[in-house]
Amino acid sequence: MKCLNCGNQITNNLKIKEIFLFKEIIPDYICNLCRSQLAPLSGRNNCPRCFKANANGICSDCRMWEEKYQVINCHQALFEYNQFIHSYFKLYKRYGDVLMAKLFFQDIKSWSQRNHFDVVTYIPASKSHLQARGFDPVYELYADIFDLKQLLTKVDADKPQAQKNRLERLSTPQTFCALPELNQIQKNQSILILDDIYTTGRTLMHAHDIFFRANFKKIYTFSLSR
Repeated sequence: MKCLNCGNQITNNLKIKEIFLFKEIIPDYICNLCRSQLAPLSGRNNCPRCFKANANGICSDCRMWEEKYQVINCHQALFEYNQFIHSYFKLYKRYGDVLMAKLFFQDIKSWSQRNHFDVVTYIPASKSHLQARGFDPVYELYADIFDLKQLLTKVDADKPQAQKNRLERLSTPQTFCALPELNQIQKNQSILILDDIYTTGRTLMHAHDIFFRANFKKIYTFSLSR
């Protein structure tokens, strides 16, 4: 198997328990050289609410969400946003290389096996972005791992989040609406909302608000990068 990012050969060294205990073998699509350029967030002094790296306690963003919007963040992420992640999303989203959706399959799958939720949904692409790319990047990133339910629609914003500065991101108005399928979900079920990148948290907080106003209490969020 070759790395989806650089094309180098991937060597999967199976563990004894995977061979003799018939444990599920999760395929890897990223080579060791590319993986060495990642900055995993696990085991670091992250913000306990949003996984911001090296926060040494609750970060200022999460304190702002609590004070201004009465939201206690429950977010997890796998990797710190760095140059490798930036280049990955440039290939995947800007240039539309949909095959890159599987690059982090092993990492996301492993996380999903350790964390369980009743309902898993995601941040959908707006109609214009879907037409421009031909695929929904967040959906494709997680579709082979989770049983995804589309519960939200997103209207087109004035400009993409990637083109906004921090202040513009934080002041972005609500862009989500609930789909009728949301009414079929029991209010006591746990909800996981998936996104690709957590920057200020504004997008996920808008999505969170839709579920909160619908009287869901157990709302969690996750992203590949933070």
